[in-house]
This record gives sequence, C-alpha cells and structure tokens, in this order.
Amino acid sequence: MNKKAHGKAFLTALRVAAFFLVPALVAAVIMPQSVFCASASSAEEKAVLQAARAFLDAEVRRDYPAVYSCFAPSSAYRRTHTYQQYLDEAKAASFYVAEYKIIRVSYIEDNKDPKSITTASRIAQVEVDVTFAYEGSGRRSVVNIGFIFLKEGGKWYKS
Repeated sequence: MNKKAHGKAFLTALRVAAFFLVPALVAAVIMPQSVFCASASSAEEKAVLQAARAFLDAEVRRDYPAVYSCFAPSSAYRRTHTYQQYLDEAKAASFYVAEYKIIRVSYIEDNKDPKSITTASRIAQVEVDVTFAYEGSGRRSVVNIGFIFLKEGGKWYKS
C-alpha cells in the first residue's frame, strides 16, 4: 500500500471512529451524572464514607475502643494485635489525629485476591487529608493518606 492509499485508509478509519465516538462523548458531557452512576454504587459509596467517618471521628476523639472496633476482623493488624497491644501503642504515640478532610472515594471494587483477603467481598480506598498534632510541641502536619476499607459480612471496616 502506498503512502497516499495508507493516508486515505487512515482518514476513513478516523471518520468512522468520529461517527461513533463524538455522539457518545457529547452524551457523556450533557447527561446528568446520575445516568451513569447506579443507585447501588451511590449507596455503596455512602456506606464506605460512613465507615471512614466513624473510624476518623473515633481517631480524633481518641476513642480507642471505637477505633479498634473499626478494624476489619480479617485485617493483618487485628489478627496480630490484641486490643491491649493496640491501646498500648496508641497511648505511647507522640502524635494523634487532630482533624481530617475526606477528599474522595478513590475506588470501590470486588475483592480480586480472595487468597490474601479471604473474608472481604469488596475493597475501597478513601483519600483523606489527615492533620496530625504532635504532643507537647504545638507542631502539626497534614498528610494525604489513602485508607483501605474492606467489606466483610455486608459491613465496611478499616483494613
């Protein structure tokens, strides 16, 4: 095929692609977001955000029993640390969560690795700006963290 024929074939392919893609892109821009987001996804995102707020609010209050209860039963931390071990670590820390701002739910997806995370049916990540305060120094720092949440037995937990 010579250059001229090759260029002509390319333009034909481009026109065909434009014929199908342009209407789809226009529809995506002008249609309300709710058309593309199923209510189940919206409900799932609300449930993840509720779990994230419960965890982070407990961190801010330093409500140690509530924080520990937010950890997924299958999480590596909970499997390797008793409540007393967690409590000792939390109280010994030189910093604490002073405040937070949830940025977004980065993703919610089915558990694609059931061998590693055996009891979680779904996994989500919540992006949060966390403000840490350091005991006795008056110093604070903001860190952006992607917290992972696991859905186990129909309930969302911090991993």
